[in-house]
Amino acid sequence: MYEIIILLRADLEVNKTAEYYESLSNGLGTKFFNEYQEYIETLKTFPFFEEKYDTVRTLPLKKFPYTIHFTVDENKKIVSVQAVISNYQDPNITRLKL
Repeated sequence: MYEIIILLRADLEVNKTAEYYESLSNGLGTKFFNEYQEYIETLKTFPFFEEKYDTVRTLPLKKFPYTIHFTVDENKKIVSVQAVISNYQDPNITRLKL
């Protein structure tokens, strides 16, 4: 089992996105947050998804156009969630620098 650490940037992005979806439709923000939480739970047991940028791995949400960007420290059994990014953002602007 891996420990999950969510960086402030990712936490703020998730909250902002949930608020945005909630402003569009009552309950939609909660659905976004719940899907995100399900994927975070998945990372606790299986964090080896696509390696995108050097050490950064990605896991796209299924129902919403967002992708979780994270790193894995196999020795310490830690998954660090770096960002939750809209799939419509320019990847050259939002690319993570670690």
